[in-house]
Amino acid sequence: MRGRLEFENNILYYHGMVNIDLISFISNYMKQQIDSNNSVHLKIYKVFIELTQNVSYYSADQQDSNRTFGSGKGWFSVDENNDSFIITTGNKILKEHGNILIKNSNEINLLNEEELRDLKRKTRSKAPIKDIGAHIGLIHTGLITSNKIDVRIGPIDDKYSFFTISAKVNKC
Repeated sequence: MRGRLEFENNILYYHGMVNIDLISFISNYMKQQIDSNNSVHLKIYKVFIELTQNVSYYSADQQDSNRTFGSGKGWFSVDENNDSFIITTGNKILKEHGNILIKNSNEINLLNEEELRDLKRKTRSKAPIKDIGAHIGLIHTGLITSNKIDVRIGPIDDKYSFFTISAKVNKC
């Protein structure tokens, strides 16, 4: 739960079902509302799409499992600081996925740009796309932002955990 002070720099906050229709609408809205240069705009847009798609596709709470592109329950926020924008998402995951997400994000945070590009190529060639979608998205987020991603996993119960990821896009 976010406290009052956490909303001081908030541009956007949403909690509920996340699907491709909402992602498309909000990303277009952000293009009009965020005042920054085109390069920063494009990075914010790409990171927002990557992270919110993960909520839509991989949240353990799905509104309609028959939807082709997912409709997962979770939240997202976009915050602005003096030097950056922070895009954050959160959603319920199966507990066993937590260690994999931590391992993958730790690996991503240790690599430079060339090493990330190499990891992306190797990961993409190893497995069917449905098995690596979230990992490729996290790698891509690291490449787009050139910053470390912040991943947190908190227990909910014996079966589920809560996954939160934040990515920072520098203003210049």
